[in-house]
Amino acid sequence: MQADIEVPPVYLEFQSGSAVLRRELTQTLESAKAPLVNDIADAELVLVIHAENQGRRVLSVDLGGKVSEYELQYELIFSVRDAAGEVLIDNEQTTQRRDYRFDDTEVLASGEEERKLFDFMRGTAIQAMMRRLFTVVTQRADAQPATTAAPSSNAD
Repeated sequence: MQADIEVPPVYLEFQSGSAVLRRELTQTLESAKAPLVNDIADAELVLVIHAENQGRRVLSVDLGGKVSEYELQYELIFSVRDAAGEVLIDNEQTTQRRDYRFDDTEVLASGEEERKLFDFMRGTAIQAMMRRLFTVVTQRADAQPATTAAPSSNAD
């Protein structure tokens, strides 16, 4: 992601979400050099996953009334708060949509395509969430007063 941004210790709180999301989010944070902590008391940021939803709807049918195209939707809802409990990102939603053609003569291949599309959308949603997290971390760092050495007093 953005190597020049130092992310403070993060605690992950899952109110919802698949095991795949947990694994991919943990790997993404680790690859971004974000220190993950197991105890909320050690965290400077708490990333809360409120919901992970996926679904599909029919976009079109053929002349025989059979589905020929679906729209897939993946949604991730999350919040970020600091150690003092101040909400930095409140119930933000990132939604991904993809269309795909369905061929009822190749159900297995269509099922595999759908799974791959959901995997791709999950990854895209995680990246969008990470961009928001990095934005908050950067804004907080910019708002911190620069630490300078106190002037020395050489009173004789």
